[in-house]
Amino acid sequence: MRARSVTLSFFIIFLCFLPFGFSRQKVNISASTLDLPSSTVRINNDYIWIWEEFVGAPGDLPRNDVSNWGPSLGSYHNRTEIKLKLKSLKQNFPDLVQISDIGFSHLGELIPLVILTDESKTGLKKEFFLVAHHHAREMITVENALYYIDQLIYDYINDDEETRKIFEERIIYVIPSLNIDSLDIMHIVPEQRKNLHPIDEDGDGTYDEQEVIFGYDTKDPDTFVGEDAIGGVDLNRNYAYQWDYFMGNSPENSSEIYRGEHPFSEVETLNLANFVRQHYFQSAVSLHSGIEMVLTPWGFDTSFSCPDEFMYSQLGARLASMTGLVFADLYSAAGEWGDWMYAARGIVAVMLETFSGDNWDYIWDGFNPHANGVIDNCRNIVFPGLKYMTTLDRPELVIIPLEDLSNLVTEFPTEESQLSFISVISLLSVISVIITINRRRKI
Repeated sequence: MRARSVTLSFFIIFLCFLPFGFSRQKVNISASTLDLPSSTVRINNDYIWIWEEFVGAPGDLPRNDVSNWGPSLGSYHNRTEIKLKLKSLKQNFPDLVQISDIGFSHLGELIPLVILTDESKTGLKKEFFLVAHHHAREMITVENALYYIDQLIYDYINDDEETRKIFEERIIYVIPSLNIDSLDIMHIVPEQRKNLHPIDEDGDGTYDEQEVIFGYDTKDPDTFVGEDAIGGVDLNRNYAYQWDYFMGNSPENSSEIYRGEHPFSEVETLNLANFVRQHYFQSAVSLHSGIEMVLTPWGFDTSFSCPDEFMYSQLGARLASMTGLVFADLYSAAGEWGDWMYAARGIVAVMLETFSGDNWDYIWDGFNPHANGVIDNCRNIVFPGLKYMTTLDRPELVIIPLEDLSNLVTEFPTEESQLSFISVISLLSVISVIITINRRRKI
């Protein structure tokens, strides 16, 4: 036992002296971030900007637009296209972009993570986090996130002074699609909200039957009227703050706001939480659609004021003026992302609801603009708010975070805390790589 302890001690000491810099952009999330970018920006590149991809995009189509497009999702990005776009980003802007992941989805898909910063500028940098697409049918949020990435890089290489300062002084982390499994079924089930975790909704002991019927079917031996939906769990009711509050979510697995069996029961939210726990974010944004609003804590019960209500009231009003979105309370949403980010991690967290359609006869049109309106939504509504949140410095907050933040680097760390941070992160990085490799072997 002692020999093992000595060996572990030497191993940890060895990790302390590995050549990690004191900047947080060197933290490895998984094995895919271990490759180092080259040192120059190639302005003359073959990268296709998202606004070029949407040139000639169609307007309104019969029924749900996405049903006409099929698995390609039309001008919207499907899962394969997201991967190809991120690969092209890395190839064309290797000193500004790293492509990583936060782990696997329920169906074994890697959930991509885009990391933006000027790698030539080292030292401690402030961090911003953006996550899109908790809910399957809210596809506009994927495009909002991809546009945000493209616009920042475009402005940087065209010498926009404010954007260059962002890249030099900050690290931006973007998850374009948290609910990535759902991208493969949107053309079939455009109303899907939850993830694709199989659920036995009709109580017949089987999960996710393929049939969806509305009457007696002699081919279906269980004789139930109506079968299991595709799945699953509402990812934005699965976070570990007020998860079991008496309203704002549901313990019933057939509900659209089903919270799951326990907090972080879903690998998507658990992987996000573990990723967040490795960082000291100044601010963070989650993108949604279906209404056009700026939402701040508390979400679990909007009749309660949070400890930093004054700060949030000012921030919400500022974002509303920049985006044209409405800053107000919505319905109760217990176990949601923003409450956990703020209460557990002490992060200034905001949700932006980026689009609401005028025609709800078909559900796609209610949550997503026609393809020829995507870029206008991204450019004129969403991007100004996201850019402002990117530059926001975390104020002194009243709330005391529920989770321990002592192992994270602050803006002005002591030499001792730097060493401690590097030791912990080095060890976590090695373990992360091992776990990631083993998990990939099992898939």
